[in-house]
Amino acid sequence: MRFRKARRDRRTSVLDVTPLVDVVFLLQIFFLLTLGSPLVLSEVDLPATISGKNVVSPASTVIVLADGVVVDGSKAAEEAKAIASLPKGRQVVVMAPKGILYERVMKVLDTLRLTGHARISLATKPVGR
Repeated sequence: MRFRKARRDRRTSVLDVTPLVDVVFLLQIFFLLTLGSPLVLSEVDLPATISGKNVVSPASTVIVLADGVVVDGSKAAEEAKAIASLPKGRQVVVMAPKGILYERVMKVLDTLRLTGHARISLATKPVGR
C-alpha cells in the first residue's frame, strides 16, 4: 500500500498578528497618556472675567456643587476627606457654577486651607467664549 504525503497548499499563507497587536497597544498607551484630565469644562457654567490667566502647571480640580464636590473628576462621598487627600504641593483649581451659593464655595476654600493647601485658584471663563 502506498500512502501519499500530505502536501501543504501553497495558496494559504500565515498572517502573523503579533506586530499588529504591538502597534495597537502602543497606540492605546499613547492615547491614554495624552488624554489629560477627564473633566470637561463645559459641564460647569463658570462666571466670566476679563483678567483671568491660564494655569500652566498640573493642577487638581475641585468642582463645588450644591449637593457635594467632585474632586479630580470623581464625586466625593466625604467632602473633607476627599479634599484632604489632594497632594499638598500641587495647585488646586476650584470651579463652581454661577448659581452656587458663595457660602458653599467659601466652605470648600476653608477646608482646602485647613488641610494645608496653599496654591488655590478660582476658575473663570474668559469673556467672549
